[in-house]
Amino acid sequence: MRCNDGAVDAAGRYWVGTMNDPKVQQPTDEGVLFRLDPDMSLHRMIENVTIPNGIGWSRDNKKMFFIDTPTKNIFVFDFDLASGVISNRKVFFHHPDEEDGGPDGFAIDAEENLWTAICGGWKVLKISPEGKVVGEIVLPTRMISCPAFAGEDLFITSAEEEEPGKYPDSVELGGSLFKVNVGVGGMPLHKFRRG
Repeated sequence: MRCNDGAVDAAGRYWVGTMNDPKVQQPTDEGVLFRLDPDMSLHRMIENVTIPNGIGWSRDNKKMFFIDTPTKNIFVFDFDLASGVISNRKVFFHHPDEEDGGPDGFAIDAEENLWTAICGGWKVLKISPEGKVVGEIVLPTRMISCPAFAGEDLFITSAEEEEPGKYPDSVELGGSLFKVNVGVGGMPLHKFRRG
């Protein structure tokens, strides 16, 4: 097992997903989303995860978003900031089954849009607070992994092309970092608060 994506909530708790290491075996649903509290207690929050990715919260801290990439879903939970409890899981956004790739990492802007990488899909999608696609950034490589804000610039990471024979046009810029000005900044990020 290895860790994949992580984030810190407004109360200073660290959330991190674990998964099978693909270099050892094909990922299965043995992964877990953990929550590490400031007192260093560790809690299993979601089980049966395959490839845990993006984790984030709404501005009012009443919703938590989470991706398990093979499902092609961004899930939303009711979130209690005081206790760190999540409940009432729903699908916030589903990437169409007929389209390549699935949601990977994401960043949330100041207007509460989610900018999610579509790994295997050559793009980043801008998803409204209502769960609708309202924008798209198409990139010159397929394995887009995670966006992050720096001011009004969105920095976008990518991974090495996994199928170079099938997608030769993706190879040259696979693993590159891209920067796109999107005209809006990101929501503030939080730091872990060790008790």
